[in-house]
Amino acid sequence: MKSKMLHIVWILFFLVACIGERSEDGGGESLGSRGKIDVEILVRGADEHDFVRTVRFVVFDDASVSPTLDINELVALGDEERDATRFKTTLEVKTNPDKMLVVVVNEPQVMTSVLNAVIAPEQLEEMLFRMDDTFSFDHVQPLMSGIPMSGVKRKIVVEENVTTNEKITIERAVARVELWLKKADEIAFARLSTSMNSRVLLENTYGKGYLVTGTEADKTRFQTGLEIENNFGYIQTPTSGFEHVIWNYRDANVLELSDAPQRICMFYTPERTYEVADDRNKLFLDIRGLSSPEGERGIRTALTEFIPEGGSSPRVITEIRRNNIYRIIGTVKEKTVQFEQAVLPWTEVEQGTIIDPQYYLRVSRDVLHVGRVGDVVSISVETNYNRSDRGFPKGVRLGEISYYDKDDRPLETTAGGRDWLVVNMSGTDGDLSRNAEFIAKASLGSVPAGYYALVEIKAGNLIKIIRVTRS
Repeated sequence: MKSKMLHIVWILFFLVACIGERSEDGGGESLGSRGKIDVEILVRGADEHDFVRTVRFVVFDDASVSPTLDINELVALGDEERDATRFKTTLEVKTNPDKMLVVVVNEPQVMTSVLNAVIAPEQLEEMLFRMDDTFSFDHVQPLMSGIPMSGVKRKIVVEENVTTNEKITIERAVARVELWLKKADEIAFARLSTSMNSRVLLENTYGKGYLVTGTEADKTRFQTGLEIENNFGYIQTPTSGFEHVIWNYRDANVLELSDAPQRICMFYTPERTYEVADDRNKLFLDIRGLSSPEGERGIRTALTEFIPEGGSSPRVITEIRRNNIYRIIGTVKEKTVQFEQAVLPWTEVEQGTIIDPQYYLRVSRDVLHVGRVGDVVSISVETNYNRSDRGFPKGVRLGEISYYDKDDRPLETTAGGRDWLVVNMSGTDGDLSRNAEFIAKASLGSVPAGYYALVEIKAGNLIKIIRVTRS
């Protein structure tokens, strides 16, 4: 079974120059040579949110020297074409040897007046859209206006009596994060329960993104050397203002997992880079409500390193790039959940595609309880991550500790109910096998029952989350 997704959107247009028009008053004054762009919009293999609702064409003359606006025209489909994947239109443009075409598909309705006022390329480059104007409040569903897309084509020549064929690549302005789950063969069952706690939290997403950028395919993005001046648009690097969005499992029946991956949920997120090298601002998935013969558990994983399409060497993720799918496949095992991650182009992808992991990180237990001051709980940790040439240190190491109240609200640094847990690791950083000791401090007495800590145990790009609850 294949998921129906947009493979690529091509705009095919034909440039036909014609004789300059005359003024309507019969005075014979030339208005300048004009050309026609016959435009055809094609959406192949799209799902309903990839349909073309509106298309804006913005054309500039002398684009590489001193850009001036030629046309800024919005084409909206009528009711009879509402779910069209194909339509045609014709644009009249001036003849010019250095034209640039900017296309915006499915612009947010609240931005139409601002886009109507565009007269310069830099206005388009600096324009930000709000996720809440385009997607549902939880960022899991596009609104009826569709997913915004854009593309930029430079060095278009329109001459008199010459026909030129061009095509432009259009990419979505967002990325998609998918969570898939399956059960390991060795356990009797794994399921997503119907409890109120069954949910997936996407942490550190962002509320806005740049609307218009060029594309690498059309050499208007990610160009270097002498071609760098052809780049169009920016990529944001936020340092604050991150958001958390939640998908809740609302079915009346439990979701039984099988040995084949099932897509559980997906989120849309704007493009951005990470401003720090560690995991602090990276995207996290916090998953609750998983149950197996060992009981119900929660797990948290960071989007840090992916295997590119084709299964080549893993690479560290330094950005979330538009028009890509970030797929996380979790295998529920007896005591842990093992994650495999891949970055894929937003295209038709086999649902059965599984990226085999090269490395593992195992813990003997991931759900712990302490009830009294001085309580000590120990677990064993092992990994085969023995490399240090991929941006991560080798071996097992301790990560961050975060604290939450019984309603799953994170506790700020200055709040009460924090810092009641000490974690000691045996051996040294770099060891492939270590023991972790969790000790309740004297301050535990002031911590209400039900408060808990999430402790990161790391190896390479792998992260296991140990939940320690004050019982």
